[in-house]
Amino acid sequence: MDLWLNRWYWNIILKDRQRGFSTLIAMIMADTVFWNKNQKCGIIDITLKDAMRKLGKIKYAYDNLPEDIKAKNPLITDSKQELVWKNGSSVYCGTSHRGDTLQILHISEFGKISARAPEQAREIITGAINTLKIGQTLFIESTAEGKSGRFYEYCQKAQDMMLSKAKLTKQSFKFFFYGWWEDGNDNEMNPEGVSISRDNEKYFKNLERKLNITLSEPKKAFYQIKSDTMKGDMCREYPGTPAEAFDASIEGAYLASKIKELRKKGQISNIVHDPSSPVNTAWDIGLKDNTTCWLHQYIENQHRFIGYISGTDEDILFYWAELRKFNYIWGNHFLPHDGETRRSGSAESATEKPKTLKMILEKAGMQNVHTVPRIPNKYISIQETKLFLPQCFISTACESQPKWSKETSDTYKGGITCLENYRHEWDKKNGCWKDTPVKDWAGHGYDSFETFVRGWAAHGGTVGGPAPKMRKKRQPTPAW
Repeated sequence: MDLWLNRWYWNIILKDRQRGFSTLIAMIMADTVFWNKNQKCGIIDITLKDAMRKLGKIKYAYDNLPEDIKAKNPLITDSKQELVWKNGSSVYCGTSHRGDTLQILHISEFGKISARAPEQAREIITGAINTLKIGQTLFIESTAEGKSGRFYEYCQKAQDMMLSKAKLTKQSFKFFFYGWWEDGNDNEMNPEGVSISRDNEKYFKNLERKLNITLSEPKKAFYQIKSDTMKGDMCREYPGTPAEAFDASIEGAYLASKIKELRKKGQISNIVHDPSSPVNTAWDIGLKDNTTCWLHQYIENQHRFIGYISGTDEDILFYWAELRKFNYIWGNHFLPHDGETRRSGSAESATEKPKTLKMILEKAGMQNVHTVPRIPNKYISIQETKLFLPQCFISTACESQPKWSKETSDTYKGGITCLENYRHEWDKKNGCWKDTPVKDWAGHGYDSFETFVRGWAAHGGTVGGPAPKMRKKRQPTPAW
């Protein structure tokens, strides 16, 4: 009822499970196409099978109309992917859409689509959404799937506009959120015999204080029983706030649960640089792809990651020059395997061989440079990183964009976000996760972190063990 009374032209809905919004939107479409001529509606879902189920709701509603009403506008095309009526109106379903202008478009589970299949999400945006003229209706509804993808970006922008009370255009998203605690008795059960855990008691108190609400005992019992089954997936499937939804672990992510544990234990916080200890760096190197670098200190048996940089279209010497402005004591620098690759154009004479990236950086003043060989089995290195993470303390600065970065807010992602979103590739054909990771922006931040883990182990360090030998002396600025 809230959505029905307050809907806008473009609506984005972040929700918990089984709220019935797909059915409501299907009935809005059914009403539109049956009583109005030449109206076209589209339904898009993560799989064709899921989209056809939603189309089936419209067919079910039509089939159950009185016969004399159906006779006024009979169905002339009845297929699994399209319904067409005599009045020229129709509803189509699929995994994307290009072609006819639509009056109503429903995109379901866009959060999962954005996370699992970014190319499909891009096709939906450039294809299906572009078929809507100004003044037509769009519904995007989904559970959250981490702090990445277009669904997350659209929700953030819509929330910002709502909080600032900005005037919406006909193609601005209006934000709706429906948490597990909202009115209605669906998310309730008899509390008799249900023992509330200490963690959930703490969660309920925080939620009540934050939202100025009072949770009933039946609602608490429902949440407890669900959390016993869902475990770490509760925040995604049954969020209490929008922030909670997007902080949830991501399906198929290798390290998301580990990062969540670090947050829970307070190991992601305002960690600052200690000027008395050396700073180590670990790199993933690209030019058109992202170059990323983690900054690390080993202090009192703690692995402290105090900074993270990311950028594109700059040579690695640019980043090294920017880092040197901090005037840190530098320790070890870990480069990926391509640090030993010779770079064309770096030779100083016709008789000299091109220099490797390691040689170029050493000439620029970087000392204690180590290249980390490529590992033949990526799965093994991911497991090593998983074992290493619980020992880490990561600064919230690792989500901050450097002032000199040329990246836009749409393309820049922090180091912690990269670790959270590094995930298995989705096998669309077989509907399962592949053994291989997705090759996307998150991989750059992960790869530089993995370079540190393996570089540390290879040059004298162990998980939680002693640090490699580091130079304590400040290194002089070279003559450029």
